Amino acid sequence: MFLGFALITAIVGKLSFLFCAITFLIFLVIFWIFRKINLKIASNFQVEYEKLEEKINLLSQDICEKKKISILLPEKSKKIESLFEVSHELVELYNFQEIFDFLLKSLCWLFPSAENIMLFALHKNSLSLELSFKKEEYVIKEKCGDIIEKWLLKHNQSLIIDDLFKDFRFDCNKIAAFRERKIRSLIASPISVGDTLLGTVRVEHKMPSSFSFDDSRLLRDMCDLTAVVLERAALFAKAEELAIRDSLTFLFVKGHFYKRVEEELKRAEYKKSNLGIIMIDIDDFKKINDTYGHIVGDIVLKRLSAVLIETVGPTGDIIARFGGEEFVVALIECDKERLIKVAQNIHSNVELAKIGFRRKTINFTVSLGAVLYPEDGLELNGLVNRADQCLYKAKKEGKNKVCFTWQ
Repeated sequence: MFLGFALITAIVGKLSFLFCAITFLIFLVIFWIFRKINLKIASNFQVEYEKLEEKINLLSQDICEKKKISILLPEKSKKIESLFEVSHELVELYNFQEIFDFLLKSLCWLFPSAENIMLFALHKNSLSLELSFKKEEYVIKEKCGDIIEKWLLKHNQSLIIDDLFKDFRFDCNKIAAFRERKIRSLIASPISVGDTLLGTVRVEHKMPSSFSFDDSRLLRDMCDLTAVVLERAALFAKAEELAIRDSLTFLFVKGHFYKRVEEELKRAEYKKSNLGIIMIDIDDFKKINDTYGHIVGDIVLKRLSAVLIETVGPTGDIIARFGGEEFVVALIECDKERLIKVAQNIHSNVELAKIGFRRKTINFTVSLGAVLYPEDGLELNGLVNRADQCLYKAKKEGKNKVCFTWQ
């Protein structure tokens, strides 16, 4: 009986251990499943959290950018409005100097913090400093530009430099702005229409990072508009020049001669100075046309105009074709001695002038009449009439000579 009881006890003990083991195993399985579910829930939650965090960051960034835009918007709006006002006035200009003056004035207004502003004009493939603005009293030595302007002309692009000391494109020690004026940042732009370059503009500041890309774009817009206005002014000047020039000799026409000399007479009256007028007429010009033809006649007219230009020289005096074979010269601030000398030189130089045509040498002569303001008259019409009378006298006395009122 005792043995049976022990056996039952042993069996019950084994069953209890087995039950406990099964229970523990079930618990582990439940715990593992629960943890797996928990991890999956946590993982899903983490993904959602990261997505929300990314959205929050994007929204925060967008808010910051919009805040910056809201701060900068009034300034940008003001600059656009300023550019519109400037362009409206700029397109009304036709004179080159007035255009450059207005451009400099406008840039000083648009970039009030600029230390220096330099305008370079391109003449015959060579840059020259046209105008400049300086906050401090020093001499700008880059009269023909430097490596900055060479870069602009080569690339025909705008340039922005945040810090000359750190910019890898240029050696700052070779730039006078850095060496002598302590300039650290600048914006620059060519003045161009397509591939046609008319000049450059440079705006400087002593502090690094003083200009933004918006500033660079604004400068380029101003330069592009100025280039269009300059090109239009050049076409207008060319058309105006053609209107006041004789198509054959390219000397001034009679109407422009009267206009210019009227202005010079007013100056002479104010300055109490003299003014000389010489009338020139080709002797026997009809005979030249009849003998050799009108082609030779035109060559003679051109040759005489060349002699007049060479003899009088580029001194500001006025030379014009008065009509037909008659020419006139006005000598500004001219005394009697110079009047006599120039008239006689014209006479002698024409005698030496020769024209070759079909293996023939053709010579021609001129008759001249000269008068002096104010001795021979105070009004232009009266002076021209007296000079014409002297010319008629020279013709009457045998041609090929000079006559003065005092002879």
